[in-house]
Amino acid sequence: MLKRSIILTLVLLFSSSMVFAGTLNVSGRAGMYSPTQSGASPSLMYGVGADYSLSDSLSVRAALDTTTYSVNNVQCAFTPITVDVIYHQTVAGVLTPYAGAGLGYYSSTAGGATTSTMGYQAEAGVTFALGGFNAGVEFRYMVPDTAQSASSSSYNGYASGVFTQSFNI
Repeated sequence: MLKRSIILTLVLLFSSSMVFAGTLNVSGRAGMYSPTQSGASPSLMYGVGADYSLSDSLSVRAALDTTTYSVNNVQCAFTPITVDVIYHQTVAGVLTPYAGAGLGYYSSTAGGATTSTMGYQAEAGVTFALGGFNAGVEFRYMVPDTAQSASSSSYNGYASGVFTQSFNI
């Protein structure tokens, strides 16, 4: 039931955002992921994100990230698919601090067994405008399973500006 509710929320969020004129930015992401399992070490997490501006200070971000790591010689993979609402303010035209939160679908594989859960996350970061190119840093706190209190975090660096498309709908 929770899975259906979250999927419906995501569909409504994306379909309603298309009635606004805004900018879609697609970016590559890379950072360090800190698993919560005992014996696991931080690993590189990478993926792609898309931000859609709803207003001057509000946007929606969808992201797909993935990482692999080992715990006690067992190969593990973690793939979050997330949608967040982001609040941001630009300072001096080049610096944009932001904070946001959202829902996610999390897939974890350990030793060949895959589990899928629904969860939530929060993030805070800052973006720097570098003349047609953006770079930034972000801290993300994830709770990949709402039924459990286990959490994890990631520190991401990212770059965007390769693709920007304006929509006037």
